[in-house]
Amino acid sequence: MKLSKLVDILDATVYTTKTYNSEKEVVFAFSCDLMSDALMMLRNVPLEFCEKGILSTGLVTIQGVRTAEMLDVKVILLVRDKKPTDQVIQAAEENDIIMLGTSYTMFSSNGKMYEAGIKGISEI
Repeated sequence: MKLSKLVDILDATVYTTKTYNSEKEVVFAFSCDLMSDALMMLRNVPLEFCEKGILSTGLVTIQGVRTAEMLDVKVILLVRDKKPTDQVIQAAEENDIIMLGTSYTMFSSNGKMYEAGIKGISEI
């Protein structure tokens, strides 16, 4: 699915306007607030997951950006109406990461993504 459609579905805000690509394809999603879980779970997934995946999290700090950077994940979705600081946005843009935000909870965001055809890590 094109990222622009996902933005519409989630009523998302685009925080990284310099790196946003509405045509980017998103096929997979992984959600967590513990970045150690993301590092552990995503370390053995196919590269396609990282290239076409989205990391959904409530962590709105630089650690989320660094984790996405290490995993080559190019889209972060901040849930629960979390707002990144200018420093976090700048770090995402410097690493060509798209950062979105939604007021939906992680559960509701995941449900909306799944209903729209986004696959989870167990469906690779």
